[in-house]
Amino acid sequence: MVKSILASSSGNKNRTNAATNCLEFLQSSQYRISNTAKDALPQGNLKNARAWMSASLLNQYDCWSALKYANDTKLTNETMSFLNSLTNLTSNALSLLFSYDNFGNNTASWVPAKTERDGFWEAVKKSGGGGGFKGGVPTDLKADVTVSKDGSGTHSTVQEAVNAAPENGNGKKFVIRIKAGVYEETVRIPLAKKNVVFLGDGIGKTVITGSSNVGLLGMTTYSTATVGKFFCAFACFGFSSL
Repeated sequence: MVKSILASSSGNKNRTNAATNCLEFLQSSQYRISNTAKDALPQGNLKNARAWMSASLLNQYDCWSALKYANDTKLTNETMSFLNSLTNLTSNALSLLFSYDNFGNNTASWVPAKTERDGFWEAVKKSGGGGGFKGGVPTDLKADVTVSKDGSGTHSTVQEAVNAAPENGNGKKFVIRIKAGVYEETVRIPLAKKNVVFLGDGIGKTVITGSSNVGLLGMTTYSTATVGKFFCAFACFGFSSL
């Protein structure tokens, strides 16, 4: 449905951008649901399952929210109605995960999800995150690719280097060395490009700069980050220098 909106929106920049963002949100939502079903649940990692389904729900809502500001066609209105149903289903799935995590197979105890606002506090359990990371910048990083303005590297733009990173990464860092220079571009890192590391020559030396802002026609806040981890609920981070 969103692809149909996009195909019929040439000449309408607001609706085109809304549909484009919406497609990204839905791809992210689908990716997280797949992670939950194929990775988290088979391994019994309910905390990851809940986090990923929560992210999926937010992505679906963000798609609806993007279309809300460009709802001037019957198809857009029908798509938003469908998204309302979709978010209800995802919310129900998230509620089931909450209950199973807290009450196990005792389904008689399963209730709609509660929070601290309801006076409910979950038991503290050991989580699977962390990986022993103590903070700080990793040492002994070796570049997999190099970006340079003078043509001495493997790539001339940061985005080209990001595109060269493998999907999922198998837990290995993909280090992009960005030599000194001003890179006038907007960089997007797809969700499947995991463990991507930018290594610059220092603040004021390696600079990535974009010029997007919500004052431009059809531009949304989501699209304005100079460097953004794509497919987040919003752009997850933005840097002006490295």
